[in-house]
Amino acid sequence: MITPLEKTLLSVMILVIMFGLGCSLSGKDFKESLKTPKPVVVGFLSQYIIMPVLAYGMAVFFKLDPFVAIGIIIVACCPSGTTSSLFNYFAKGNLALSISLSSITTATALITMPFLLAFYTGPFQTDEIKVETAEVIKSLIACLVPVAGGVYLRSRSERWAKNMEETGAALGIIVILFLIVSWLPRNFGNLLKADVAILFSSIGLGLGGFLFGYWVSRALGMNRRSSRTVSLETGIQNGPLAFAIILFTFKDDAVAAAILWPALLYSFFIVNTSTVVTYFMRRIARKEWFHDENDEVKAELFTQGWLKP
Repeated sequence: MITPLEKTLLSVMILVIMFGLGCSLSGKDFKESLKTPKPVVVGFLSQYIIMPVLAYGMAVFFKLDPFVAIGIIIVACCPSGTTSSLFNYFAKGNLALSISLSSITTATALITMPFLLAFYTGPFQTDEIKVETAEVIKSLIACLVPVAGGVYLRSRSERWAKNMEETGAALGIIVILFLIVSWLPRNFGNLLKADVAILFSSIGLGLGGFLFGYWVSRALGMNRRSSRTVSLETGIQNGPLAFAIILFTFKDDAVAAAILWPALLYSFFIVNTSTVVTYFMRRIARKEWFHDENDEVKAELFTQGWLKP
């Protein structure tokens, strides 16, 4: 069960996070993405096709409880957020592509998410749990208005926008920690008794997104650097947005708490799995750079004796 205080604090923090996300976006990102549309199209389709299909497939295969199935599907239908850009930076991915994908998937969420949720959650809805499209749209508008405010702030002041962007990114981690510290201990018994299928689905959603995002990109002819970016953008969802949709859409606290459970587990595990995946991506990126005979910076370092062949 979520206490009224927790719900209020979460709502405030989530709105600040979405404002910070808006501060990281600009019209320039959209213009840059149009110059090389293929990676953006591949990333967009990976985000909104691979993840919902993966979540739905696991829900059917493991015969998940309707509350759990709907919770994991809501997470899967969300766009990527600023956290994915942070991991892309450490993984030496294509940061411009990462920001472009975050911009486009977030901007189109108001259209894509209601449609995807209505389609994929339909088989799991019961008399007790209904995913009302109108409520989902209201929740998205409530979250996207701060995003628009952040975009406006950036157009007026780059410095203030940068500060709010960093604040929003930090709060994204704080929201997850807040839920873990305040809510998880009260439900620790449920975690220990949780069906293995729930844990596998919560972990497998992110790992599956990484795997399919990368290999689909490679199969479509994208280079390794951009494929790593699409991989991370696909697997790392905007967890705080999923929390907001669940809290704002489902008025019954008991229902909201049950649906929030898999979203919380996903957010908890994705931080750990993303860290491991990013570490290996970074190592691979360094090896690729070392063996790149056309890299002028590396050639200069060899000339000056900073690197040994």
